[in-house]
Amino acid sequence: MNIIEINNLTFRYKNRFIYDNFNLNIKRGTWVTIAGPNGAGKTTLVKLLAGLEKSYSSISIFGKPVNKKNMYEIRKEIGFVFDNPDNFFACETVADELAFSLENMAVYPPTIKKKIREISSLLELDDILNENPYDLSGGEKQKVALACALMLEPRILVLDEALIMVDVKQKARLLEILKKYNKEKRVTIIFLTHDLKETLYSDRLIVLNKGKIIIDGPYPKVFDEERVMRKIGLEVPFEVELSQKLRVYGLVDEIYLDLERLVDNVWK
Repeated sequence: MNIIEINNLTFRYKNRFIYDNFNLNIKRGTWVTIAGPNGAGKTTLVKLLAGLEKSYSSISIFGKPVNKKNMYEIRKEIGFVFDNPDNFFACETVADELAFSLENMAVYPPTIKKKIREISSLLELDDILNENPYDLSGGEKQKVALACALMLEPRILVLDEALIMVDVKQKARLLEILKKYNKEKRVTIIFLTHDLKETLYSDRLIVLNKGKIIIDGPYPKVFDEERVMRKIGLEVPFEVELSQKLRVYGLVDEIYLDLERLVDNVWK
């Protein structure tokens, strides 16, 4: 079942077409990563899905056309996390920030407190609940923004460069958490990035360039197109390059983004 359908999307900015007859369907419960260099159209696509930009096309989410009439109901079911959380915060403590959206929906206070405990434990935020979000590091701010989105239990989670400030170790941990959340809750994740290392848990990887899909397929098979990725300016991870070379010599039979798994496989 498609949870998002985009048919013949046309959108231009200052007389320049960003998208022209663009088509994309996303199935419920999948993790779809959309990668591409700067200017590929990733953030514009998010704004169109959020109704922040008007398109002259057919975009439907949950079977409802994205328009002024349906936008309020659609947004209640989608969590958006952007690269700059400073534009998002409105409260003086992390705990208040987590509670903010649910309080506006008149959710029962004990339910809100229970949800805060659940999400802060999941994302390991317990130690900073009483901190001012503006005083946190960039990576901590992004974790809080992610937590705020999860508080609403969205059916779709859209992450636009949402972990760009998180350190490598924490990022790996968060990706694992999100993958478990994706599978257990059947939450559809749309993950937009320019960093191909962040595609590790994708079911499907789409590579965009200048508003066009140039690669679309299951992870990690799409890395067979590494030359195309390089041509548009995407940095192919070392692990992928090494996997390709080892595969030529018959030492591995697939592409790896996890170096530890690659080494283990070679030494079997």
